[in-house]
Amino acid sequence: MGYLEKKRNLYYAVLKIPKELHEHFGKTKFSKSTGEADKRKATNIAMGYVSDWKRQIETARRISFDQDTMFALSLRKELENPTKHNDDPLVIHEVVFDIVDKLRMQGKEAKAEKIAGIAFGKDIILSEHYHDWVASIKTTKVKTRSSYASVGREVMHFFPTVGSITAKGVRNWARLMVEGREYYPEPLSKSSIDRRFKAARNFWNYLEYRDLVPLDSCPFKMPRFVAEEEKKKRAMLLKNKGRTEERLPFESHELVSIWKEASKKDQQLADLIFLGMFTGCRIEELCQLKVDSCSEKLLKVTSSKTKAGYRDIPVHPKLSPLIKRLLNESQDSYVLSGLKAPPSTGDRSSAIGKRFGRLKKRMGFDGAKVFHSIRKTVATLLENANVPENLSAQIIGHDHDTLTYGLYSGGYTYEAKLEAVLKIDYPFEK
Repeated sequence: MGYLEKKRNLYYAVLKIPKELHEHFGKTKFSKSTGEADKRKATNIAMGYVSDWKRQIETARRISFDQDTMFALSLRKELENPTKHNDDPLVIHEVVFDIVDKLRMQGKEAKAEKIAGIAFGKDIILSEHYHDWVASIKTTKVKTRSSYASVGREVMHFFPTVGSITAKGVRNWARLMVEGREYYPEPLSKSSIDRRFKAARNFWNYLEYRDLVPLDSCPFKMPRFVAEEEKKKRAMLLKNKGRTEERLPFESHELVSIWKEASKKDQQLADLIFLGMFTGCRIEELCQLKVDSCSEKLLKVTSSKTKAGYRDIPVHPKLSPLIKRLLNESQDSYVLSGLKAPPSTGDRSSAIGKRFGRLKKRMGFDGAKVFHSIRKTVATLLENANVPENLSAQIIGHDHDTLTYGLYSGGYTYEAKLEAVLKIDYPFEK
């Protein structure tokens, strides 16, 4: 396979970076160990990495400088370092003036001014201060710094210089995000747009601190139409659905179809889905299951977003063979072995969750049905099997709402939970 390389008995996922983006990424290729010596398992892991890398490349292409800016920057480098190529500084100036004059004669005044402003150093180029700004961001969170850095590259695409940042330009930028045009394949939410404006203001504040722009002159103010468009979207959702962004459970037969489809090419994803179908666990809970905390009879959830999420779940007989295999095959102490957590989030479910999203989308499921919908499916199956709500809550990991059971009860026994779990069933034979 083209995305795998074997080094020291382990397979590495690799992807070459296009030449024009080498400088952007600071390297010529992506490479990351799958932690697997088995080629089949390594392939499943590698595809998640490669998919993420391809999206990074596509994003980098969308936010790279336009040709006029790149041309002007090359002229500026020539003007600043004429002796590097044994050129006469006066000759280089004359050449640049000729280029600018020709553009003006052709009626391309804006293009001429842009190139002249950058080439002759009259305008401040944001890229020259980008890395220092990123380094100055006051946060200990890698994800926040990475997010700001990404927005900074977007800002530099739309506004390569300080002079190009105008009130009209900022409004146009916001309009592109609201409408999902050009560099944005789909409309962004108000919170996503607000995050971009916040990072852009941070960049501008850094320029103010360096006395590169006037004080109290930040042009990155959120246009009012962004909030107005958000209100319209919410009103439309309320009208069409009755409530906003509702997550729906999968039908039992739908989950079987998704699991079977995943089993054809992505066994690791199929295993994750099967685990979810008989436990109702959140995706990260499943990805954090530890070998030393689980057995063929019991799964112990030791990592969850809520206190109620820390629980013991009896293993359904149909799930037992899978658990046995996963425990025997694990090479990194996790039941779902080989998943890697990106530094930006620390979530082992990050890549495999995206693989699930792409699979269900290919099969025609919209945004109302996500991996978390499996959790709702399990809750629905338990309810339809007349399992008491408090017992269902202890299996799925929901808080107990009642004072007596929630505060004073020691919880249901293993046998009681197993009896409830046995009522989870799917139409595999149909």
